[in-house]
Parts: sequence; C-alpha cells; structure tokens
Amino acid sequence: MQGLPLASWSLGFVAVYLTSVLAVGWFARSRRRDDSLSDYYLGGRSMGLGVLMLTLFATQYSGNALFGFTGQAYRAGFTWLSILHSMIAVVAGYLLFAPQLYRLSREKQFVTPSDYIAFRFPSRALGALVVVCLMVVLVNYVLAQLKVMGHVVQGLSGGQVDGVWGVVLLAVIMLVYSTLGGLRSVAWTDAIQGAMMLTGFILIAVIVHRDLGGWLTAFSELREVAPGKLQPPSGRGAVTWFSTVILIGVGASVYPQAIQRIYAAGSADILKKSLAGMAVLPLFAVVVVLALGFVAIARYPGLEGSAADQVMVLILRDVLATGWLGQIVVTLLLGAILAALMSTADSALLSLSAIFAKDVYRPYLRPGAGDRECARAGQWLVWSVLAVLIWITTVEDLTLYRLFVLKFEILLQVAPAFYLGVNFPSLQAKPILMGLLAGLVTAIAGWSLGWMPLGLHPGTVGLVVNLAVVAAGHWVFPLARK
Repeated sequence: MQGLPLASWSLGFVAVYLTSVLAVGWFARSRRRDDSLSDYYLGGRSMGLGVLMLTLFATQYSGNALFGFTGQAYRAGFTWLSILHSMIAVVAGYLLFAPQLYRLSREKQFVTPSDYIAFRFPSRALGALVVVCLMVVLVNYVLAQLKVMGHVVQGLSGGQVDGVWGVVLLAVIMLVYSTLGGLRSVAWTDAIQGAMMLTGFILIAVIVHRDLGGWLTAFSELREVAPGKLQPPSGRGAVTWFSTVILIGVGASVYPQAIQRIYAAGSADILKKSLAGMAVLPLFAVVVVLALGFVAIARYPGLEGSAADQVMVLILRDVLATGWLGQIVVTLLLGAILAALMSTADSALLSLSAIFAKDVYRPYLRPGAGDRECARAGQWLVWSVLAVLIWITTVEDLTLYRLFVLKFEILLQVAPAFYLGVNFPSLQAKPILMGLLAGLVTAIAGWSLGWMPLGLHPGTVGLVVNLAVVAAGHWVFPLARK
C-alpha cells in the first residue's frame, strides 16, 4: 500500500470524511431520547427504510471483503462465484425467521440476540454459551477489519503514517462517534459509506473497461494464462461450492449486529422492503469485486497465500496510472473502503458492547444495575478489547479468508436456535444446547486442523451434527421435551 502514488489532496478528502463522521456522532447524540439501552443500542426502534437497507448492506459486506474476496477469487477462480449464491441465501435466510423475530422483539422489547434466546429457551447454560459464541464472533469480525484498516491508512498516506498508528487514530474516532450516538451514529455513517462504495465500484468498473484493456480482453488473457481457474467445479469442488453457500448464507443471517438491526426497524413493512433491497445491493458489489479478482489472475500471476490479498492494491496502482480520473476513483474507493471498515467495525463493537452490558454485566456482575451504568460498562469493555486487537493486528499469521471463514463456522452452529426456535414452538432448550455443543466441537476442531471431508467446511459438517443431535433430542428422547 505504501507504493500507491496518491495525490496530496487524497489525505484532505479522508480528513473531511473523518470530520464528517464525528459531526454525525454529535448530531446523533442530540437525537437521543433517553439513556435506555433500547434507545442507545437500537436507535429507539425507529430506523427508516433507506438507512436500514444501507446499514444491513454494510453489515453483510464489510470493507475487508474488498481485499478478502478479490484475494480468494484470485486463488480459487470461477468456483468463488459461490459467494454470489451465498448472498442470495443470506436474504432467503432472513425471510425464514426475521419477520417473526421482529414481531417478538417489539412485544418483548429485545435488545440483544441473547434476549430472544433467554425468552425462547430459558436455560442459563444455553444462554451463556450463545453469549460466548457471539462475543467471539464479534471480536473476530473486528480483528479482520483492523488488519485491513492499517493497510489502507498506509496507502492513503503514501507510507508516511504507520499502519498501527493509523488504526489507533481511526479506532479513537470510531469509538468517539459510536459512544456519542450509539446505533444512530453507526447507521448514519453506514449510509455515507454505502453511497461512497457503490459510486466507487461503478467508476472502477468503467476505468477497467476504458483504460486497462477492457473486461473481455482480461478474461481472454485469463483463459490463456490459467484456464483451470475458469472451469466450473465438479466432484469435490461442487461440494465445496454448496458448503460455502450454506456456511455464509446461513451464518451471515445471524450476525448479532444484523439481528439488532432487525429489532431496530421502524415497522414490519420497512423491514420487509429493506430485505428486498438487500437482494440487489450486495450482488452488485460482489460482482465487481469478483471480476477484479479474476482480472488480476492474468495481470499479476504467481501470488500465493496471504499475498493474494494484495491484488486489489495492484489493481488500484494501475488505475492510478490512468490519469486524473484514476486518482479520483482510487481516492474515492479507498475512502469508501476506510469508511466501510470503520462502519463494520463500529457495528460489531456496538453489538459487543450491548451483549456485554445486557447479558453479562447486569445478570452476572452487577445485578440491578441501571441502563446508563450497563451501557458505560459495555463501552469500557469495547475500549479494552480494541486495544488488545490493535496489538494482535501486528501478527500476520492468518489470511483474511481464514478469519472470514472462522466466524461463520461458529455462527452456523448458533443458527438453529433462531431458525428452529421461531418455526417450531414445541422445541425445547435441551436439544438445542446439546446440538450447539456438538456442532461447535466439530466445527472448531475441523477448522483448526484444516479438515474438509469430501470438500465440506467443518462448520457445515458441524451443522449436520448439530441438527442431528437436535432431532434426536427432540424426537427420540421424550425426556428432552419435558
């Protein structure tokens, strides 16, 4: 990233953006109605259509995906088109449980995903395990954003600002505006970054077509350089394709920050229309990113492992060389990536804060604590976790894709509690708890060992084990239903 020859005004553009998000945080603070957890973490449950749709988009499509997805498309080729089906599966997954969950959240005043679990399955053991899973996922999610954030800062500054110090500065700004305005700040900044990123995608597609030889030429070169990466999957590859759709499609639909946005919708109609929009926006973004990864196979051969995550940087360098429009496009796109990283990270951090405040601090550490004290405890936890994660970003031992997959391996095991819970009223806590434990052991052990039987992800295998145990506990053992 240090080698990107950006103009000096690029830093000015970033400074304007960072100032604007602080202003958004201050304005959001003025719109808070009270100090309740519902107002702070859910924006008063009054989120409108445009903001809800864009904040859901930002939740599902993070800034690190621009690097991680292009890197994986470079490594895997055509088979990574499975991510398109996965995005469709996410929306389909929402439709299976989100409307019912929204109605319950309004009736029972849920604030966190764990509130639903506690209501639907009154088991302290299950509730505690779900809380641990969700907190681990959120920490993992933030770590992935921070790893990319440092690279973007170095690129925008031409290497003048060290990535670690850039992350520290951005983390402080991020925490200031999210602390001030809660979900309102996060959602409104999501709307800004969504508009920037979509504009950047359109412009970079135009640049590739006009100044970098065109898309058809790039794919013709790819056919000559690496024809194997244009082949559709067969056998084991087809199984992995299907497994990826399950892993991401089901896992992403139960992101804790996404579930809280379901709670925050102003009405059931707004939620329904937002989900319809979600079927379009991510698909457009993913198509452009995947195409860039495929183009890079022919233009920059020989990259392996985590080095493939840098192909987006190489493309941006070529776009910069096209002239003043290239400078504008790259600056806008890097600014949008930075905005997406911050918005995604602050969404995860806000959800982490909510879960700690509502599901850990109040029930276990300070029973009877008021909403304001709980929110403050959640904020302190986030500051502490972020400090540790910034240090961890200096250790480059995992590819972005490995981090990306890990959270889905875990989320996939939590999904049955939501999918089955809202659709099968007779299902009890014990089978869900046993299934979750069995699925987690299978998924995490398999992930750590790099185990993919028949091409299936460990999380997908874990989900099969999970559902089998739930079914056995519910239908075979009568005691499980008592």
